[in-house]
Amino acid sequence: MRIEQTIEQLKNKKIGVLGVGVEGRATIEYLLRHGVQQIEALDKNEIDALPAGISFRSGDLYMADLARFDVIFKSPGFRPDLPSLQTARDAGTKITSAVSFFMEHCPAKVIGITGTVGKGTASSIVAKALEAAGFTVHLGGNIGKSPLTFLDDVQADDRVVLELSSFQTMDISVSPKLAGILKTTTEHLDWHRDTEEYRFAKSQLLRFQTAEDIVVYNADAPASAQIAECSAASKWAYSLNGRVNNGVFLEDGRLMYSKEGVETALPLRVAEVRLAGRFNLENIASAVLLAHLAGGDLEAVCAAAEVFEGLPNRLELAARSEKIRYYNDSYATRPDAAAAAIAAFDAPLALVMGGSEKNADFAELTALIFERKNIVSISLIGATAERMFAEIQSHGPPAFSLRIHETLAEAMNDAQSHLQERGGVLLMAPACASFGLFKNYKERGEQFVQLARKLAAGHSI
Repeated sequence: MRIEQTIEQLKNKKIGVLGVGVEGRATIEYLLRHGVQQIEALDKNEIDALPAGISFRSGDLYMADLARFDVIFKSPGFRPDLPSLQTARDAGTKITSAVSFFMEHCPAKVIGITGTVGKGTASSIVAKALEAAGFTVHLGGNIGKSPLTFLDDVQADDRVVLELSSFQTMDISVSPKLAGILKTTTEHLDWHRDTEEYRFAKSQLLRFQTAEDIVVYNADAPASAQIAECSAASKWAYSLNGRVNNGVFLEDGRLMYSKEGVETALPLRVAEVRLAGRFNLENIASAVLLAHLAGGDLEAVCAAAEVFEGLPNRLELAARSEKIRYYNDSYATRPDAAAAAIAAFDAPLALVMGGSEKNADFAELTALIFERKNIVSISLIGATAERMFAEIQSHGPPAFSLRIHETLAEAMNDAQSHLQERGGVLLMAPACASFGLFKNYKERGEQFVQLARKLAAGHSI
């Protein structure tokens, strides 16, 4: 259905917007901009700064009687199988989301990217690479920008890159023409019932693909390959561990491109890429392949990927002194993400770790810490500090300094003291969420960057 027809229909319907965060507010603004007036905002928390004329309901009864709406735009944090939503659905209410609405009406080719790790970085590289190849590109989704903020601006020849979480893919109504399934493990088990449901939610991104579409997947991650098999689309892969028939792979330190078994070296100097770590080379491989399959010239795509410097809080080079490099990986809120960051460096490594308690299992992370011979100190903070300390100590006396600190500044001072003479890398890879000491991972990362710049300049903190 043409978007003009849809908008005209919405003008005569009662609309509920469930969840008034970034996406909910963007949805309200989009609907108002197009003349839709019968809108009610719904959120458990108090709702402030709403546009004039918008009614709202908050508090314990904010989800009561949802069947009174003709259409509900659901924010990603609400499970689609909530009883109140199911009751409304059974009564004839249409349940949709900003992402589904966008996908239903977007005139351009959409590249939808999901996975457990790397999707923000990979999506950003794809966007930069396609821009370098001459396309007008729109980037949004889970990366922090609702696609409804730019739907009106998208032209048929543009390219749209959407980073999508399992919350967004679980009940998506349209599949992208080009989908990327990055490394997928396990996450959000405080929301999903189990790992099986989490991976099922990821697979829903591919539910409506046809043989004319494409799915790119991580051949080194069994769960990613399994999810890709759910799609009717043609399969392309990327791998750092072996050849692929169609896709990108690493061989003798070079990224190779293969199409039906015909292999050529990509014009990308692996040794010169700006992003640190093997996992970021995975992101680059996936992004180069996705951008090329979306129409980008390989020369331009590879040049853009090679110089991409990363996103804030994702193994971000925050500061540099004569001897020490300071890396901020505040986004590494899981043990496996922290492990990947640690494995990215061979130089002497002083770690800052810890945060709020999510009852994560630190056993594999601790095993890696003892395998790595370059770790000179670990400074722990937050609610998990004592548990992490005990876990590390249980493996035997560490050959590195291990201490608990009250603040991030104290932890960074201690970490730096172990690098003053020898030099190396001071890395914050928390393996935990930020709550308690910080509002969120962004605030934690911003504080680390500020402190790192002071230390690098020779100032005390």
